[in-house]
Amino acid sequence: MMKKSIYISWVLIALLIISCGTTSMLMTVTRPAEVNLKNYKKIALGDIVDAGGSVSRHAQDIADDITTALFDSETFEVLDRQNLQSIMSEHKLSTTGIIDENTASELGKVIGAAVLVFGRIQADKYDEETSKADAWKDKKTGVWHQTHYRKGTYNMSVNLKVIDITTSKILAVKSLSAGYVSSTSADNQWPEEIDKDALYTKCLKNITGQFMRMVAPYDVQVKASFQTDKLLPEVAQAITQLKIGEWEEGLTLFEDATKKTGLEPKVKAKAFYDLGLAQLYGGDFDNAIINFKQAMKLMPSAKIYQNAITNAKSEKEKAEKLQEQQG
Repeated sequence: MMKKSIYISWVLIALLIISCGTTSMLMTVTRPAEVNLKNYKKIALGDIVDAGGSVSRHAQDIADDITTALFDSETFEVLDRQNLQSIMSEHKLSTTGIIDENTASELGKVIGAAVLVFGRIQADKYDEETSKADAWKDKKTGVWHQTHYRKGTYNMSVNLKVIDITTSKILAVKSLSAGYVSSTSADNQWPEEIDKDALYTKCLKNITGQFMRMVAPYDVQVKASFQTDKLLPEVAQAITQLKIGEWEEGLTLFEDATKKTGLEPKVKAKAFYDLGLAQLYGGDFDNAIINFKQAMKLMPSAKIYQNAITNAKSEKEKAEKLQEQQG
């Protein structure tokens, strides 16, 4: 019996596509964080400053958004700037008013094992362009028309640093960037103003999401495309079982398909591939690779089976990394 893997949800999110020869399904997979922080139970959020070194409104927005995301993740005990200032005041620790690597060692004496996050905004800029198309005359009405365009672009980049608060050892440094564009147009007049606040908010959320993927495991949706064939009715039955969450029943049906005799190599290869795919997204990576190799043996020139082996090895590495972070 295959054990459930922490790397994937057993619940299939949706049946996506039923097309000629394939049925695709979305599954939720947990990815490991970029940085292994399993030995740290606390995360302290220091100051994020602007290019001039001040805690501006946008710098505070970034800090607040990251703090909220950290609380929501329930991965760490979160100490925000207000917590840290209270601790420093209570213990009469010297501070310049900015909480960063210079104050980390003092905080570490009080807080203990924790990571401190702080950073600087490198870019925070909105640009807008306006233009006009060539004028043209409507032959029926005789009215002249000219399209007016407005294009707004918001770019943001933040350099964030994660350090061990007791040793000041750098655990991670990364520049996170996001950019969004919006356009409007109108006939014979300038169009409505671009909602630059909406673009700014998108950048903010994007950067926060990137940061969370740095420090905590996160979920993504992946598409698994099973190969169907009229000679393999067991595959369609198996997919139905997966759709309702009956994973073991689905695997049994996939295995039955591989045991059928009298099939052409290309059909037999599909059966082994589908079994391997189900095993892969059930966390049984070694058997998945075995079955992908069997499919490739039957159809050596089929790139899909070669790519499946490579993908299975990659997924196994990610799952092992996740296990290490959560073990």
